[in-house]
Amino acid sequence: MSAQVLNPTSTRRIARSTGLDIARAWSHGGYTMAFVTTDHRHGLWDKKTGEWEFEQDPAHYASCSELFPVEG
Repeated sequence: MSAQVLNPTSTRRIARSTGLDIARAWSHGGYTMAFVTTDHRHGLWDKKTGEWEFEQDPAHYASCSELFPVEG
């Protein structure tokens, strides 16, 4: 299943749960959502438990180049 960008309500829910400033969030189906913060750190959030973690070696989405363009 491909990644689906979550709507603003779901993205705000993740932000409230994690205490982070979330730029965008995605779902691949299931209860684990992927997100990226405004400072470009990727993480995973569990919808059932509210537990989350930053990914150590994240796979960047194509939209990362739109959200975080390289300066210069």
